[in-house]
Amino acid sequence: MSGHGGPDPGAVYRSGGRKDCEYEYAYDIALRLARNLISHGATTYLIVRDPNDGIRSGSYLKNDKDEICWRSQKIPRAQKKRLGQRAKAINKLYAYHKKRGVKDENQRTIMLHIDSRKVNKRIDIFFYYYPGNKKGKKFATTLQKSIRSKYKEYQKNRGYTGTIKARDLFMLRETKTTSTYIELGNIKNPMDQKRFLVENNRQAIANWLFSGVVSAAK
Repeated sequence: MSGHGGPDPGAVYRSGGRKDCEYEYAYDIALRLARNLISHGATTYLIVRDPNDGIRSGSYLKNDKDEICWRSQKIPRAQKKRLGQRAKAINKLYAYHKKRGVKDENQRTIMLHIDSRKVNKRIDIFFYYYPGNKKGKKFATTLQKSIRSKYKEYQKNRGYTGTIKARDLFMLRETKTTSTYIELGNIKNPMDQKRFLVENNRQAIANWLFSGVVSAAK
């Protein structure tokens, strides 16, 4: 699930008359990850989706406000209502599949975000899980291992400093699935921007996270 959407574009970076919005890039990566999962037989839901924007090419992804929450719900303007709507949708799907025999460890939620910090602050992909949730920590750790191994393979001399931390975030606290919250980088940092402005890099992130999900399912 990509964070924000509808009336809330998330973090915004303005430059030269252009406005890059967190939601659009996180959503594109979420779509690419979902495509990978579906093509390998996973039942996959995009809790927030855009009815007329699919996977997009190019660097600039124009922002709009027509996103909807699962089952065509209009997204509220108030933050608490937005988050509550999403948590409720996830929990309904969790209950539906649990009733049909799907084990808890096979129901997972990935929440994709892009952070906003000072322009000179470069950050690697990092993860949050709910404090005390061992399954959430294990899931985040598995995804992080996948990212770390891919950095080692494709950017051997760069290193990787992405962290895993416990944090009491609403979506981690209120969802019943094993969940992890992922920050993909700093939307204001020129080097981090390449991670989501370059189409091939968006696909690479989706592929790397997919490898982690596969490892977690074993």
